[in-house]
Amino acid sequence: MAVCLIIILMINDQLSYDRFQANKENIYRFVHGRDVGATLPMATIPQPLAPTIKDKFAGFGEMVNFHRFSGDVIQNGKSIELIGYYTNANVFELFTYPLKWGNEATALVEPNSVVLRADIAEKYFPGENPIGKQMKVGNLGTYQVTGVLEEFPGKTHIRFDAFASTSSLPALEERGFHFRGVNDWENGSGTWTYFSLREGYSPEQLKPILDEIEEEFYDDNSKFRASFDIQELTKITPGPLYGNQIGDGMPMFFVLGLAILAGLIIVCAAFNYTNLSAARALTRTKEVGVRKVMGAKRGQLTFQFVVESVILSLVSLVLAVIFLQFLIPAFEGLQMSTLLNWDLDLTIKSYLQFLAFAILVGLFTGIFPSLYLSSFQAINAMKGVVAKKRLSGWALRKVLIVSQFVISIVLIVSSLLVYKQIRYIVDKDYGYTKENIINIELQGQDYARLKTELEKLPFVEGITASNIIPNTGISNSTPYWIENPNEMTSMNYFAVDENYLDILHLQLVAGENFKPNAKSLNESSLLINESALAPLGFSNALDALNQQVYLEGDSLARNIIGVVKDYNYQFIFEGIKPLMFRYEQEYYEFAQVKILGYDITDEMAQIDAVWDEFDPNHELVAKTFQGQQDEFNAFFYDILYIIGLIAVLSISIAAMGLLGISAFAIQARLKEVSIRKVLGANIKSLIFMLSRSFIIMLVIALILGFSIAYLGNSAWLNMFAYRTSFGFDIFFFTAFGLIGVAVLTIGWQAMRATNSNPAATLRDD
Repeated sequence: MAVCLIIILMINDQLSYDRFQANKENIYRFVHGRDVGATLPMATIPQPLAPTIKDKFAGFGEMVNFHRFSGDVIQNGKSIELIGYYTNANVFELFTYPLKWGNEATALVEPNSVVLRADIAEKYFPGENPIGKQMKVGNLGTYQVTGVLEEFPGKTHIRFDAFASTSSLPALEERGFHFRGVNDWENGSGTWTYFSLREGYSPEQLKPILDEIEEEFYDDNSKFRASFDIQELTKITPGPLYGNQIGDGMPMFFVLGLAILAGLIIVCAAFNYTNLSAARALTRTKEVGVRKVMGAKRGQLTFQFVVESVILSLVSLVLAVIFLQFLIPAFEGLQMSTLLNWDLDLTIKSYLQFLAFAILVGLFTGIFPSLYLSSFQAINAMKGVVAKKRLSGWALRKVLIVSQFVISIVLIVSSLLVYKQIRYIVDKDYGYTKENIINIELQGQDYARLKTELEKLPFVEGITASNIIPNTGISNSTPYWIENPNEMTSMNYFAVDENYLDILHLQLVAGENFKPNAKSLNESSLLINESALAPLGFSNALDALNQQVYLEGDSLARNIIGVVKDYNYQFIFEGIKPLMFRYEQEYYEFAQVKILGYDITDEMAQIDAVWDEFDPNHELVAKTFQGQQDEFNAFFYDILYIIGLIAVLSISIAAMGLLGISAFAIQARLKEVSIRKVLGANIKSLIFMLSRSFIIMLVIALILGFSIAYLGNSAWLNMFAYRTSFGFDIFFFTAFGLIGVAVLTIGWQAMRATNSNPAATLRDD
């Protein structure tokens, strides 16, 4: 029950997003998908969509755009990153974000105004009212604090430190910043748009207008086709999986999976209780007979036994809640808890839900045993004799045991398969070296100067730079074409220098690398990976050499000078995608430092000392390549931890269920066993007789369970580009484990039956 309770807390947490919004039933956002061979669903939209549809539809109430920004704010001599959104002045009319200080109507009217979250305001301006204070936000300019938000009464899917006024954007765009992509229907990644509708209007009225806009702005000459849709605020988190999400939360399929898991666990546990209660009923027949002789009605007996079941369930609830106090910190300490922003607090509401859940479980598990017990005839019950048909009828017991074992088999096979797949991902060779490489975030600083300083350290073997760290799930793409600009498409790219291939041990299969001290030549050149050959129209690496590719924004074509052997640079379950390497110093965001690695702690300390002299305003942000990979893998290790718990739980439930049903069945055949013993049957033959039907049912359950597990798990396994196989080992260990549990459990019950005294068993006959 404790596992089900923590799943209830997880589901509650995810269902609580944005429920505090006063207008939550009338807030929507636009989403869009773009067809680039496969439809990519995105939570962002092209910026021109909002003003265009506003002109075509009179039913809008409030409409608010969000454009993400980030910048460093110097505080106490150190730089602290501020992450927020430029948004409209009416944001507080649409969303329930009350202000602690400031005026909601005017806070975001003037350019360079900023409203801070309460905890962020305390971080920058501890113990004071910051209204009117100035903040320099990176190179975005100086902003005046015009408001501070109250603490939110609940969770919001929009994660931010601050809101800044949209009226600040024109001046920034004149300086070369591009937050909105004004009039750019091809840029669908920079704007989130939310809106409400006036009374009498519905989202369905917007659908034809969105279709009309699709046809108007995306024709056969467009680089891709786009489609637009509307999403309700209450269905964002949890909800469908979109790219460019504005915040965090768990996808709906994950929440449904948790609910199904809790259901399966409690159903198996309910089967156990039903089986054990039915077995125990045989020892309470005389009690039933006495109560009926004393005048008890069947309904009264049924009520009594149901109440007993509910009380037992409530006792289990108390123990589960006590265990929950230890289980919650363990789950909140997991990496996935941080990533998914879990908040598993116990509240009055959750305790009431637990109480209702326990009562329902008690009713569900108690109804069959209570009806069974109360159905005994008084005279037979007093004699300890129950209708033979009821005791020896196998139909319900067969269904119970086969069903429970099928569920357990599916859970165990799924657990083992997830474990095997995660181990496969974690242990797979990425195709490049990560050993003794430290990734340093440049934080806008000059790479060439930092490289010069770091090269003076005796343990530094080499340094390179790039715009992206591999396998972090982040990628940048660049539009390109070969001959016809109208056939422009996109490809991922890395901005690197001439040392990148050597530091990461990437291999050239053809051509040459970028040259040292040849900036102009390198900037007119390209490297590509093997997967890029086919999209670019080349049959092999040699054919690609010295061919020209045009990139958007370039006046001249770039020359392909080399082809790099494929390696995994994205999430490993995504497979290897086409990739370009560009020599673009202005895009560098990270320095990769190859060190000797004799003493990582000491070497990192020396790098930190160099950084402090180089940039005293920013903390060093540096991690080893392997350390970053371990952080990423920590999420998978958390899953393994949970999967292990589920597997142990499944086997335990199966064992307890088998214990209950075998006790029930063997108790019903106890007189038969005694008669056979009197007639000379040996213990071996008796154990075989009692176990045979269970083994047959277990074999049937294995066949059904393996079939369901194979079909069910094949669907999610096919989502991975690199995937393990089911393999004989999974089925063998599952079958071996369950048969072993069955033999021990049934054998123990059978031994008890065969060792019983026939005289005591048959004394009433």
